[in-house]
Amino acid sequence: MIRTLFIFFSSMMVSSIFIFPIFWLFNLLKLGQPIREEGPTTHQKKSGTPTMGGVGIVLAILILVLILINIEFHLEYLALLLLFLAYAAMGLIDDLLKIFRRQNLGLTFWQKILLQISAAAIFAMVITLMGYNLTLSGFLARLGFANPYLYQLLLIFMIVGSANATNLTDGLDGLLAGCAGIAFLPFAYLAGRLGVGEALTFSLIAAGATFAFLFYNFPKAKVFMGDVGSLALGALLAGLAIILHKELRLIFIGGVFVLEALSVILQVTWFKLFKKRLFKMSPLHHHFELSGWPEIKIVLMFWLVAIFLGIIGSW
Repeated sequence: MIRTLFIFFSSMMVSSIFIFPIFWLFNLLKLGQPIREEGPTTHQKKSGTPTMGGVGIVLAILILVLILINIEFHLEYLALLLLFLAYAAMGLIDDLLKIFRRQNLGLTFWQKILLQISAAAIFAMVITLMGYNLTLSGFLARLGFANPYLYQLLLIFMIVGSANATNLTDGLDGLLAGCAGIAFLPFAYLAGRLGVGEALTFSLIAAGATFAFLFYNFPKAKVFMGDVGSLALGALLAGLAIILHKELRLIFIGGVFVLEALSVILQVTWFKLFKKRLFKMSPLHHHFELSGWPEIKIVLMFWLVAIFLGIIGSW
């Protein structure tokens, strides 16, 4: 218990140490987040808020994982760390392009997808070579996903889907940081219950680093996470689910992100079929915004949903 608390609060402290200079430097250089014009009008006043605070989260997780986990003896955690860093690098490039172009246009859709699939495919191949598909059981095994090729396709879909779902969720102050931090805790619990100490440590580090970001990101945000954080955290959540063989539980533990992604898919499909909008705006949190809900109320409601679904996912 003492070690668990030590890891969690150490991660919070290290993350805070890294986030503050990023916030200070970007404020000094006036390098802020461009806001897309088609978004809610209430967001325009946030234009210019420092971004890329997710770098602090990434650095904290990187340093503490290297210190607290013997990854040289656990290849799967080295692969997970590299997957996390690869998605962080993609997000970093995207953020920098948006800043220097001074508009909300970074990498193109196809550039992002190609890079994301490539990184996920490498991770999937490593995990498959380690025989993770052979220890698959339950519903997924009965569907035939123990087949190495189907297993790799499943893993790629999970990672790319999770990363983009968390990226879509990063639309309100404190929304993603709170929901992601909450989502890492059930994985920590499951890892502890299974006796997988490395996954427990990784999950606690990620939770602590993400919760620390809330000190800077809770409404009204002093700094945004940026794609560097949102993409990396989504990939990490999927990776932990894969390593723990809790692939299906990700649907519940990351349930808020699933709902956000589904709202976008449903909105596009509904409009193409009926030429009408199903929601006032997607992702789902924007629908509540345009319905007149205060930002803080939406964020707290989504946190409560994340806690509820996290409990179900870890049952």
